Amino acid sequence: MKIKKILYFWAAASLILMVLIFWFSSRTAEESGEMSSSLTRGLFERLWKLDEADGITPFIEIIDALEVIVRKSAHFLIFFALGFCVTNTVRYITGNTKRVFLIPLIWCSFYAATDEWHQFFVPGRACMWQDWVIDTAGVLCGIGTAFLILWIIKSLNRRKTGGALEC
Repeated sequence: MKIKKILYFWAAASLILMVLIFWFSSRTAEESGEMSSSLTRGLFERLWKLDEADGITPFIEIIDALEVIVRKSAHFLIFFALGFCVTNTVRYITGNTKRVFLIPLIWCSFYAATDEWHQFFVPGRACMWQDWVIDTAGVLCGIGTAFLILWIIKSLNRRKTGGALEC
């Protein structure tokens, strides 16, 4: 019963992330730009301890450059999370850790490609292969992190059990 609950958790997390990605991609260019712009400005003001009296006009070029980094980081991070969650979902479905790598990679990379294609139809948005590459890099890092955590857990279990492996 414990395995079913954890499988449902990872499957639900994967599905929620996919819906969230679709929702973000459905925002028009104006809406998407406003989200990333307000986040970037907020981060900039907090990091440099600026308040409204200081103004941010002298920093507009820096903020614009940071906004590109924020947007691309968002691509990477949400697909990192998706790769991590899908890897754990597949691992619990198959019960096998050796063949798990390709399924999440193919699935998430395909989802990233369809996400970019979807943006082609959203006003002001574009289908960019560069974003697909960033998304897929995030997926690879998410998969790698899932495997790293699994390896650490197995190593700790080996130490506790004196070499016998249970996972």
